[in-house]
Amino acid sequence: MTKDIKKVLDSIQNEIEGRAEYDIKEMLQSSSAYIRSKAVKELATSDISVNRDQIESYLEDPSYSVRKAAVELLGKRGVDDELLISMLDDPNETVRATSVKYITELGLLDEELIDRISEDPSGKVRKALVEGLIDQGAEQEELKTFENDPSNDIREILKVYSGQISLDEAELLQLPKKLQKIAFASVIKARDSKALKILMEKIKAFNTPSLKAIAIEFLGTFPEELAKDALMGFVKSDDKTVALAAVKAYGKAFGYGSELLPFAESFVQDPDEEKRIVGAQILKKLMEPSTVELLRENLNDPSDKVRSVIIEALGNMLDYSLEEIVDRSLTSTSTRLKKAALRATKKLKLTSVEDRVVHILGSIKEENSLRILAVSVAGYLKYESAIPQLVRIVQTPETSGKLRLAAARALARVSPRQLLELFGVS
Repeated sequence: MTKDIKKVLDSIQNEIEGRAEYDIKEMLQSSSAYIRSKAVKELATSDISVNRDQIESYLEDPSYSVRKAAVELLGKRGVDDELLISMLDDPNETVRATSVKYITELGLLDEELIDRISEDPSGKVRKALVEGLIDQGAEQEELKTFENDPSNDIREILKVYSGQISLDEAELLQLPKKLQKIAFASVIKARDSKALKILMEKIKAFNTPSLKAIAIEFLGTFPEELAKDALMGFVKSDDKTVALAAVKAYGKAFGYGSELLPFAESFVQDPDEEKRIVGAQILKKLMEPSTVELLRENLNDPSDKVRSVIIEALGNMLDYSLEEIVDRSLTSTSTRLKKAALRATKKLKLTSVEDRVVHILGSIKEENSLRILAVSVAGYLKYESAIPQLVRIVQTPETSGKLRLAAARALARVSPRQLLELFGVS
């Protein structure tokens, strides 16, 4: 029976993929450039095979948005370097700039190509090259060609990258966020105690929350022996922006350890919603049994974002007192809460909420992602009452492919014989 079920599931998968391929082909014939470009974008992220002739036809489309999408397809799939480089001759600067982006990312640049792109009449194209070289860690010498570029944007980027800009707050605020980040790395090249002192002084002096956050994020790149205590000091700050930036930088650099527990406990009770969300997320990661009561106390938080994280946290810690809350949450108007309750249902293996789960998976009013999750839960827990709805979903070709496949897989767990009968396998 196992082999037969696999054949059925493979058959459904092939049918769904075939339908998706047919839909994309139909979209590619549309008179709307928007729909054609959308089709090419979907191709880029799909497993549908595309040959060179097809790609060439997209690259010759009269709409630049379709040609740009085709360049992205080439770049993401890495299927033909020659075709990608040929798009440097496209009449549209956006298409050429996109080509430069992927040529750089794929490591196709050589001196000849750099010279060729640097002579492009479009500042947008040359800027894409400069940004790409910087992202690849280019040396100053490699960027000298652009020092006298007519583009103000390019000269500004080089000025920042070469460390010629100070970390003065007013000056930094004139820059885009990406350049603000580059500015810190370009001015503070060392990662020693002296550099740490300069950075700490800047963080304390800044009045702009976003600049404080960028500087604290940069602090996370310092060696552990310097950054750890410094970040922990900022976690204690009464300034919300500073505290949250420090927690995130600390977690990214060193992981979410038990040393963050007291701060998470404090955050989850803070008047500020964002701090409560972050506090709950840390408690969810830590799964510390001593925090169960605190999490339970905050199950009535006014924010569904906070409540959903807490429900998942308690579910992960196998807190069965959560059952009533899960039951209520499954009838909520919040999709976020329903998803959290479904995940908790699966963790706790609850049978008492079977009717709620089956209602969600069968409701066409619910989001597909929510229904797919409900189907997964019903299959995992083998809810027999879900069989009629699962059969209906599998038998409806118009239903989302992912939902149909999820329903077939769930049916294979709950009632494999019925799945086989649906497809005439005795």
